[in-house]
Amino acid sequence: MPTATDSNTLQRGFVTVRGAFGTRQVHYRRGGRGPVVVLLHQSPQSSREMEPLIEAWGHAFTLIAPDSPGYGFSEPMQRGGQPVASASMEDFAAATLEFADALGLGRFGIYGFHTGASIGVALAEARPDRVAAVAANGLVVLTEAEREAILRDYLPPIVPRWDGGHLAWLWARMREQVIFFPWHDRRAATRMDFDVPPADRLQFGLVEFLGAGDHYPVAYAAAFADRAERRLPAMRVPLLVTAQSRDPLAGHLARIGARSASVRVEPSADTAAALGRAFAHLQAHPGDPAPPAAGPAGRGTGDSIPGSGPVGSAYCGASRRQIRFIRRSARDPGRPPAGVPLVLLLHAPGSSAAALGSLAGDIAASADVLAPDLPGHGASDPPPVTIEPGATLDGVVAQLAVALAPVVATARTIVVVAVGAGAPVAIELASRLGPGAGVVLLEPRSWSAADTDGWLRAGLPGLTPVWHGGHLLEAWHMVRDGRLFSPWFRREHAGIRPGEPDLDDRRIQRDVGDLLRANGTWQALLRDVLTYHGRSSGTGAARIIELAAAPASWANVLAQAADRRPAAS
Repeated sequence: MPTATDSNTLQRGFVTVRGAFGTRQVHYRRGGRGPVVVLLHQSPQSSREMEPLIEAWGHAFTLIAPDSPGYGFSEPMQRGGQPVASASMEDFAAATLEFADALGLGRFGIYGFHTGASIGVALAEARPDRVAAVAANGLVVLTEAEREAILRDYLPPIVPRWDGGHLAWLWARMREQVIFFPWHDRRAATRMDFDVPPADRLQFGLVEFLGAGDHYPVAYAAAFADRAERRLPAMRVPLLVTAQSRDPLAGHLARIGARSASVRVEPSADTAAALGRAFAHLQAHPGDPAPPAAGPAGRGTGDSIPGSGPVGSAYCGASRRQIRFIRRSARDPGRPPAGVPLVLLLHAPGSSAAALGSLAGDIAASADVLAPDLPGHGASDPPPVTIEPGATLDGVVAQLAVALAPVVATARTIVVVAVGAGAPVAIELASRLGPGAGVVLLEPRSWSAADTDGWLRAGLPGLTPVWHGGHLLEAWHMVRDGRLFSPWFRREHAGIRPGEPDLDDRRIQRDVGDLLRANGTWQALLRDVLTYHGRSSGTGAARIIELAAAPASWANVLAQAADRRPAAS
């Protein structure tokens, strides 16, 4: 479990939940100290939006903010072994209680925003013995006509298009959402009094939207279909319902009719007032203290590294420098057979560990695999910001080495496997892990001086968010052209990639999402990779094996990489 040593410490974790909705992992953020308050986010965002509250309220509460099932980095609820296509608000409430049980929470307060408010009210109705109080900031209360229109028009599927046009549509839809509510009803009567957020803030929301993928409408639809107002007459838990005046749900407060004496409905002038009311309400009705943190500091809750079970995620590292690892194993990692190596599988700059799922599965037939998201990529925290040449590579490697220290201390044979342009990261990391680490470079890149100059000149676009969303089409065609040309910006006869191109729209979208999530870091890291000259080429007598393609079987390759004896002459 992430450990909060003071009110400003923010940790991230994964916990494995086994319950009515299958076995699933929940990603969450935690910080502060004192009585527990669970923070529930809006759709289709993640617990990331709760970080400011964890900072602001951490002196008074232990704040625990899960990603709702199917959002952020939490796995969706399942039925029959498949992700749910629809769910009720009761389902989300039950899934949230399963999460609380997995963390060992007793009674707790709840702060929920929009969809999170609906989940909190449903959970309080179902289990008043577990919920100390609820602060619902923006509770949806629709008329039947509004509900019918929203469920019909508000949640169209996002279908990837070969030309990337769906990203332009999504960007426009997100801009429209802060101009009209509902976004698809464009009249003076539905116009909102908001500034359109700057492009970089819209970008955060878009990345979360893409992360939810096909699942994005599930919690949305549950909140719109729910009749939260019907829960209020019998509500036994102290409940505050508020909304700031410019919130599109502020007008819904007047629609709340009959309610129990436990329910207060109080409009707020602005965001600060709404949060102030929520804080005071939760402080007046505290939950239980947080249970003691379990396990070594910085490890993922419920799962050690490498962990229990064949596949899963966990964190290692200090606050705000955490690394997410995806674990894969064909055996029980808790009791590995003698001689089975531990493989650290590194993706290339701009990608993620999840993109290497198939390769990790192949290697897992012969080894236990830990695939980290490099710092600033996927679900990992960013490296220190720096502009010095080589400093990003050094920072990434240092952050990985610190996070891996508990693993290395007890590990058997370690082999670092890197894909493509991740090769320098593997070489530098192996040198820090000690003389026992071998290195395998799969499809390593080799750049001439002219190639390097071309990449530095044209291959590292900033992808800076712009108000009209054109940077999204730039990212889409950059990834797609990378499947057609090598390098991606050499769109001429000499740059054509041989063989059948992989132009699957959903895989391209996954890679675009990875690129956008790592934006700023991947360019700095790849710049250092391009100018890397083997500063730690002296990795002892460790074998550095280069492969032009993945082998049919990894067992022999890993054995060779782990063999520190000199090669036979």
